[in-house]
Amino acid sequence: MARSFSATCGPDGLLHHLADLRSAVPSASGGIVFVSGQLAQRASGVAELVRSTWRGIPACIVPAAGVLSERGELEGDTGASGVLWSGGRVAPFALPERAEDPSRALRETLARAIGPRSATAILFARPGALAAGALEGLASCAPGACVFGAGTASSSAIGVTSQGELIEGPVTGLAITGFAPPIVDASPAARLLSGFHPVEEVSGGVVLRAGGRSALDLLSAATATLGEQASAQPLVLAALADPAVDPHGDAAGPHGDAAEPPTLGSVSSVGSVSSVRYVLRPIRGVDPSRRGLLLGDDARPGARLAFAVRDAAAARAGLEGIARHVSRSALGSAPRFALYLSCAGRGQGLYGAPDVEARILRQRFADLPIAGMHSSFEIAPWAPGEARLALYTGVLALFRAPS
Repeated sequence: MARSFSATCGPDGLLHHLADLRSAVPSASGGIVFVSGQLAQRASGVAELVRSTWRGIPACIVPAAGVLSERGELEGDTGASGVLWSGGRVAPFALPERAEDPSRALRETLARAIGPRSATAILFARPGALAAGALEGLASCAPGACVFGAGTASSSAIGVTSQGELIEGPVTGLAITGFAPPIVDASPAARLLSGFHPVEEVSGGVVLRAGGRSALDLLSAATATLGEQASAQPLVLAALADPAVDPHGDAAGPHGDAAEPPTLGSVSSVGSVSSVRYVLRPIRGVDPSRRGLLLGDDARPGARLAFAVRDAAAARAGLEGIARHVSRSALGSAPRFALYLSCAGRGQGLYGAPDVEARILRQRFADLPIAGMHSSFEIAPWAPGEARLALYTGVLALFRAPS
């Protein structure tokens, strides 16, 4: 059983919604509350409300740029959305505030919370808390985990343990065991402008050459037609994919044209074209003298580089595609609830109309309880036990029970 809510409200209204959910799910095992506006600025006060109203139920309170449910999206306003469910065992966790090595601290935290079991880890990270590559190696400590999440609006998310303790850190989350891992899929709000080229030369985060050409020449070629097509200045992004691997497990040749291996388990791709998985990164600067592009630490020799533009039609089609995939993958099971974590760079600012993504989800899943947020970045599934930081991405997770 699960119930969700979303509302424009202050603390008094939120208290009413929390009480209603508690009455509707008497045997609740866990919950998440997303808050925006003034409620996000007072997340500690919201945590106190959740602790007293949902006494004994582990939960997480997440400051967000906006909140959403199957009923609609709330942007630029004070409000909340949330979901309360029964089933499984839920344990909040938080990284130490001043961990010397956040990546190592995250691996150690997940090893304690989950270990080798089949489980789910939902991560909510404060902006700036996770550097590029911080999520690498999670499979070594939690190989059976489904890992996904998002970046908060500003302050840390707050966990509430079953004993009523409030915990928080640069990364706060929920470990869920004894419950079927969700079906998770993700899609970026972008249209690819080019094919993928293997990165050949990098210096200090600046990609100098890829696919036998300078990075700047590749960008110029990819964006040559945008001036004729776009009425406004488009947002051009780098798309980065893993090195190509052929079906026999060998790296692809210099042109990177081998097929990507199929996605594993219940995790699907972040963005895809002809089965290539990729994440989006900003182009942070240009080095005209070396004809290079500053992309940061994610751009490594061997990775594959393409260029993309933020695009409303592609975002809509991508969300419709992952919703269809998740729905079909759930056949033979009983859907309980879903979480949808959508970049704040999507929403009405991208589509020019409200509730576009909420309507897509409602059309596909009808009255299934859904709660979610508009995030500062996304933690998108990549493979069992692995995840990647993503931008302009929507992450959909469907929790279900065997029928």
